[in-house]
Amino acid sequence: MVSYLTFGDGPHLILGHGMAQNKNLWVENGWIEELSKIRTVHIFDFSGHGDKANIKTKNFSVKDMSNNIIEICNEIKCAKFDYIGFSMGARAGFEVAASSNKLDKMISLGMHPGAPQLEEKRFIKRSNAMKKLGDKTGDKKYLTYSEIFKSALSWNGAVDSIKWNRKKHLIIMGEKDDNYNLTKSILSDIDPKILYTLKNVNHKNTFDEPRYSMDVIINFLQDRR
Repeated sequence: MVSYLTFGDGPHLILGHGMAQNKNLWVENGWIEELSKIRTVHIFDFSGHGDKANIKTKNFSVKDMSNNIIEICNEIKCAKFDYIGFSMGARAGFEVAASSNKLDKMISLGMHPGAPQLEEKRFIKRSNAMKKLGDKTGDKKYLTYSEIFKSALSWNGAVDSIKWNRKKHLIIMGEKDDNYNLTKSILSDIDPKILYTLKNVNHKNTFDEPRYSMDVIINFLQDRR
């Protein structure tokens, strides 16, 4: 069972955190304070993270991560939900957007819908670095992160599987994000207006500083974009 917390009132909104994070960071960084004013917000821990960090599993593929989102949907018994995912959490969200009609609007923070193979060298480098750190410290969470990076490479992306619609899909990314140029390239053949650029913002601050994007997120969720 996925560990989750619920706040606020209104239509369902599920939030999916990034690599090496946990559900509580949505609260600590100020996302819940604002989003719970307009939505019933659900936050949870992906496999290998937070309250699920010590559960023995090897189910770390993007598909497995997307199943965590569907588990929450089934648990709260909702017919439709909106979703915001950061980085790894956005990748899982793209998979849900491609495979489930229960997801209505999706917002990606700092992630493109392309295949991780497009960045294969970076993924392998990070996977190896996490494994070395885990072997050195004895901390098993780093071995888990290593496995997640490695497992992501088997995902083929969702570019051709999602029925793109600028009223349903929004990708928010800082122009200083390592993924920014690749994201622009991917979306150029879909709809460039799906991408909202945060000036002078990097990958980490896209999540750590919700003030940069909160207004556009609320307007998008409330059809005022």
